[in-house]
Amino acid sequence: MTLAQKRDLTSSNITQTQALYGRRVRILDSEGDWYKVAVPQQATPKNPLGYPGWIPKNQLTRDPSYGRALDARPVVQVDRATTTWLYGDASRHRKKLQISAGTRLPELARTRGAVLVGTPDDKPAWVSARDVHIRPSADAIPTPTGADVVTYAKSFLHTPYVWGGRSGFGLDCSGFTSSVYQTLGLDIPRDAQAQAREGGGRPVAVSDLRPGDLLFYAHDDGSIYHVALYVGDGRMIEAYDAATPVRITEARLDGDYWGARRFLEG
Repeated sequence: MTLAQKRDLTSSNITQTQALYGRRVRILDSEGDWYKVAVPQQATPKNPLGYPGWIPKNQLTRDPSYGRALDARPVVQVDRATTTWLYGDASRHRKKLQISAGTRLPELARTRGAVLVGTPDDKPAWVSARDVHIRPSADAIPTPTGADVVTYAKSFLHTPYVWGGRSGFGLDCSGFTSSVYQTLGLDIPRDAQAQAREGGGRPVAVSDLRPGDLLFYAHDDGSIYHVALYVGDGRMIEAYDAATPVRITEARLDGDYWGARRFLEG
């Protein structure tokens, strides 16, 4: 997209969030070629079932065998690359679909260099073993440290800013922080306002900031409009605006700075 198109996404508030390939959604309503859905694991005050929005019907499947595999099989999660490919062969020559970090698919089999995964398209595909972790379930992701969060967040440096983005293809500020935490096994609300006020994090003084803490910024009326992730040594990593890819910059701890929250243990 052009910069003007990216800015229009922001100013027109066209997109709200992203649901990654293979994730479950709850259908709330139907109109023409669209479903209104809620996205579980993207908590929001807008709907207790998950983040609400409209998705084209052709982007959804009701395949029960895929759902059973999600529940019963080990989980293959893309978390060693910001994006990777699904392939039609174990030797990884026939590209099928590019997928994002955070994508979770059920494991069906594996070779030394590739993993066979189930897909919602009802056609198994292969993914490079070097781009994923395989765990018994999503609940088995080890609890991250602040250093883990910072290291993983840095893998998104230079990723484009996209309003509503929550993937390795493009991110907005709270999409960045929530997806980093979720991929590492910790679910926090989707939007910055909810992360700051309803996410369950503990308030942190500037003198006690640690790597992995989230920094929030507010308008004069107290409404939160931005979030960044503290990396240590007075610096932070953020998805800032449509003209600026994910970057590390000096932590802004004055002006519109509202406060910090810690979601990690310790």
